[in-house]
Amino acid sequence: MAEWHGVGDRGVYRDEHQTERDGLADAAHRGDWARVLVAVEKSAGLVNTWRVAGRSGWAPLHQAAWHNAPTEVVERLLAAGAWRTLRSADGERPVDLATRLGREALVPILQPVPLHPVPEADLRAMEHFLHALIRVRTEYFNVTVTLVLPQVCVLTELPDPALWFTVPGMYGGFGVRLEEERGAARLAVGSHCRVVGHSGRTHHVTPDGCVPVESGW
Repeated sequence: MAEWHGVGDRGVYRDEHQTERDGLADAAHRGDWARVLVAVEKSAGLVNTWRVAGRSGWAPLHQAAWHNAPTEVVERLLAAGAWRTLRSADGERPVDLATRLGREALVPILQPVPLHPVPEADLRAMEHFLHALIRVRTEYFNVTVTLVLPQVCVLTELPDPALWFTVPGMYGGFGVRLEEERGAARLAVGSHCRVVGHSGRTHHVTPDGCVPVESGW
């Protein structure tokens, strides 16, 4: 299952992980592709991360579009699992940056290829209800860490359309899976705190709302 790295405060991650994230963000900002590729190919999950507490929310693929990186670099980032649908803090995908900046060679490579197509309006509605659910559940467990909440759109391009979101201070987190029910998209969301017995909850999130379906696991 893919992982969503959604901690927004510095000092929460382990020192070695924070150093790894900072080094990747610095290298991508400089356009030092040799260092970027070594980092993401060593730890593939890093390819979809951004600078912790940074303002742009740019992952390496955004930086590649900005710098007009060689197509070989972009293809290697994609091979390492970079998400074409990931949006920055301003809502831009890498392809949006490439289009805006006239990076003509990169636009077709960066164009999202959804494996599980869902109408954009439905994705946005489900994301709204998912974020509300996460806020309610994390407030219940007194989570005080700043969180960058999952983007539902990335699920559409994952072969296995599921994300795990670890929440520090909750001693657990959220598993989010994109499913199809009677021809319509929904999210199956499981959440738990491993130090609180029977804290598990399962919800179904659709474009129309959020419904609890199981509790106490």
